[in-house]
Amino acid sequence: MGLFINNNHHPEVYKNKQHLQTTNQMISRQDFLSELVKEQQKANAALNLALSEIGLQTQIQEETHSTHWNNVGQQLNDLRKRLEHHEAANHQLVLQMKEQLELQKVVAEKMSKQEEFQGGVLQRLDNQEALMDKISRQINHIRSILFERTNYLATKIDDGYKITSSYVYKLMTGSEQPLTFFLMNQRKEENQNHTD
Repeated sequence: MGLFINNNHHPEVYKNKQHLQTTNQMISRQDFLSELVKEQQKANAALNLALSEIGLQTQIQEETHSTHWNNVGQQLNDLRKRLEHHEAANHQLVLQMKEQLELQKVVAEKMSKQEEFQGGVLQRLDNQEALMDKISRQINHIRSILFERTNYLATKIDDGYKITSSYVYKLMTGSEQPLTFFLMNQRKEENQNHTD
């Protein structure tokens, strides 16, 4: 609000015809310690907020990783059961092969008298070889599944680690660049995989 001058009743009050000087304040005092304490309090509040967010994100990540590892454990148990089943089948096959070899020895000794029996044995050998080929293909298929699952799980764990690291870096520095850079690289890799 400006200075009020009553020109009707007191026109000379508050009027000065001389040159006005500038500000009359000669010394300015600043309490640097108080300012420093205020700045420190602001910094502490920001740090506490960042630490709270990091704690929350860490808890979420731990829960996610726990669930993920439980799923991985379940998948590994399932695969182990499949392998145990095939190992038992392989063991049974080895026993059958040993029995077959023993049978072939007997057949070789009596070949002159048992030609008809030998034809049946040869047929069983053909069936046995076909069974061996089938089991071999199944084992190779299981190996490829194991390799694919292991590679998939390792990739997911690595991606989770990169995202967590990028988030923590963002909280500590305030920079968006690492997360953006990571996502751009990930999209490029996906595009390259689709084109290949």
